[in-house]
Order: sequence, then C-alpha cells, then structure tokens
Amino acid sequence: MNRLKINVFCNLTCTGIEDILKTVSFAGDIDIKFCDMFEDAAGFCVLLTESVDEALAFKGASVKKVRPYSIYIGDSKLAENRCDYLDDIWPASENANVTKSRFRKIINNIKDSHDAWFYKNLYTTVIDSIPELSWCKDIKGLHYNVNTAFAEVVHKSKAECEGKDHYYIWGVDKEEHAGGELVCVDSEELVLKEQRTIKLDETLATPDGMMKLVTYKSPVFNEFGDVIGTVGVAHDVTSLANAQHENDLLIESVPFPVIVVDSNWRTKIINGTMRRLLQLKGPVDNFDYLTWKKYFLTPVSEPVVNAEHHYVNQIFASNDNSVNFAFQLNEQDIIDVFGEVTGHIIIPRKLGPRGEMHVVDEDTPKQSEHE
Repeated sequence: MNRLKINVFCNLTCTGIEDILKTVSFAGDIDIKFCDMFEDAAGFCVLLTESVDEALAFKGASVKKVRPYSIYIGDSKLAENRCDYLDDIWPASENANVTKSRFRKIINNIKDSHDAWFYKNLYTTVIDSIPELSWCKDIKGLHYNVNTAFAEVVHKSKAECEGKDHYYIWGVDKEEHAGGELVCVDSEELVLKEQRTIKLDETLATPDGMMKLVTYKSPVFNEFGDVIGTVGVAHDVTSLANAQHENDLLIESVPFPVIVVDSNWRTKIINGTMRRLLQLKGPVDNFDYLTWKKYFLTPVSEPVVNAEHHYVNQIFASNDNSVNFAFQLNEQDIIDVFGEVTGHIIIPRKLGPRGEMHVVDEDTPKQSEHE
C-alpha cells in the first residue's frame, strides 16, 4: 500500500555515473526504475543532467501527477546563483562510493517526504471516516487539526479551528469557566501531567444544545519521549443518556417493585416502591439481590421457567414471622441485539394469604435493611 516507485532519468554524456547508481540497492518497499524517455515521467521522478537550464526546467515543469527532483552534475559555479532551486549539485567526477551515498540520501529524502504525506493523509482519512469527534492539540491547548464530525458540531470549518483554543471553538467564556467542573481544558492538563490515556464523561454546550460525551484523551510524544500535545476522541452518547434517563424515570414511576441487575446480578436500579417495601436507606450498591433472596426468602413453589420468553417465576415466603404474605418473583432476562444476556429485571409481586395480588403500600413491614 505504501510502496514507493521512483523513475530516474540520466541525461549524461558519460554513462559511468548511471552504471554506478544502478548498483545501489534499497529497502524492499522502494522500486527504482531507470528510464530513457521523459514521456515515462510519472510520480516521483529524478533527473540527473549536466545542464543547469535543463535541471531548472525539469524542476519547474508543471506536469500533472509528477513530483520532479533535479540533480545538476558539473561545475557548481555555474549554478551558484540558482542552487536554491535545485535538489542537489554533484561534481562531475568523484569516488564511486561517495556518488552512491549521494544517491541513497536523495532517494531516502524522497521516501521520507512520501511517508510524511502518506501517513498524514492516512490519519486524516481515518478520522474523517468516523462519526466520533476527533482532534489533536499542541501542548498549549491550540488545535493542530480536527475531523469533519468535530467541525460540523461546532459549526466551523477545519481551517477556522486550526490554531485556536477550546474557548474560541466552543464559544466558552474563560471567566465563566474558572472554578467550574472538570471539562476539556482541565482534563487535558491531567493527561499532560500523568502522561497516560484517560476516559471521562463530559458535558458540553454546543450551538445545537447540550451534548453528553464519553471522551478518551491521550498524550502525544516526540522522538525524544517529551510530551508535545494531546489527541482526543469523543463519542456522543446524548441520545443514549436521554434514553437511559427516560428508562430510569419509567422504572421509578411504576406502582410495583422493580429491581434491575447486570449480568452478574449486581444491583443497578431499585425503584422507590421496592425501597419502601424493604425500607432501604443506603446506596443501591449495598443491596445484594441474591443474598436477599437466599436468606430472607424461602421458596414455596417450584420455579416456572419460560425459555422462549427468557423469564422465571417462583413464589417465596418471607422469613420474617411478622409478615403474613408471600412474594412471587419474576426474573426476566435482558437480551441484547446479539442474543446475549446483559442483565435481569426482577419484579417481586406481593401475594395475600390466598395467593391474590396486593398493591405495595408504604406501611408494608420491612424484609431487610441495608444501611
């Protein structure tokens, strides 16, 4: 993909130099082709000539899809006023090993120039292909570049973002920012200080409203191990966060107990009705559903398993003698789009002495207490 092809044209009265150059070998990703006709010129082309005028004309030629390099071979005095326009000047006669070294250097310079363009273009293509916001900043916090998604969100062109700081691009007032919560500028200072990738949740005001972002930021180092800036990628989770908030409100508002756990049965959500039922006062993490089920309840029926709809029903009696009712526990698997179980929703339904359903009220005696 990154293979470099270079055409070499030798317009010389003596073939000795060309013969020497043909003996020089290069890395496997560099192909050198010696050509006779300028009509073959395409891509990277190197001309070796004994005419200063020809070298300058070749260098200055405006030919589509040609990157010309000109080397004048002869008396340097003839080119002393125009040497800045030439890529190199070689003497007409010198040791063969020196000539080989000169040729290697100019080919390697072409390779370095090609690689710089290739990897910059590859980087730009990659970041412009992703829907996430991506950017690169120098150590002062000025944007080196941004991707298309970033530019669209801030309603500015890429060129308008280059060389500008966070405040200008996002329209943030420095005075209002001072003393505020951890946001872009502060987190980048943390990245520079700790010299590691960090992940954080960020909330930003944009021209189109508030955005909730999950952001990854990493330090950028130079060849000597010094930090010279940061790169960042931010995933817009605004819609997901809104959906989660709506889901939480829905679970909280239903008039019956609900517990949501993850795939390892760790508690994620307990709605208010369940909290009142158990008189829970501590954080959600303090409630262990499996422990409560094992030590505070006793099964009085066989489990009813519905494999098609991924749920289990079973009736339990409370181990608290002051409680004269039972629970019907419905454990419903949460299945993702790949068919994997990502969690469970538990609905404990209160049953009366004859198995009738009861509406949970705030006077229900407690079953357990987790401070």
